[in-house]
Amino acid sequence: MKQRKIIHFSDPGLFAQFEDQAIDGVLDYSEFPPEEYRYFSKLSRLGYMNRHKGWTKEICELKQDELLREYREACTARSERAAHMKRLNAQLIGTHDLRRGLNTARTEGEAFLIALELIEKLINEPGMAYRLREKFREAA
Repeated sequence: MKQRKIIHFSDPGLFAQFEDQAIDGVLDYSEFPPEEYRYFSKLSRLGYMNRHKGWTKEICELKQDELLREYREACTARSERAAHMKRLNAQLIGTHDLRRGLNTARTEGEAFLIALELIEKLINEPGMAYRLREKFREAA
């Protein structure tokens, strides 16, 4: 298996260098993550349009600003997805104690409350166990 090279896109100098290379059409971005691949691919097309189709520098700079904004939004969305996945993973890991508690419950009521908490974590619906507990207390 080929080991991926780690590239620090957060380094402003390196990022600017990649931008210049993409505009010049000499950057190999085939191994970049999806968001970076899209950005540098579009930037490369922008450089092509400037060199071969006669787009002015001003138009290209405006387009580059727009592409950079889209790229940053995509990176923000990627970070949010990663954070959400970490939270889900932590919840799944936390279910181990609840399963143990479910197996050692002494009464049906205690087992029911633990099962509600377990289901809440597994389906990722915060507050579900509390709402159902309150609903059944009112009915009793």
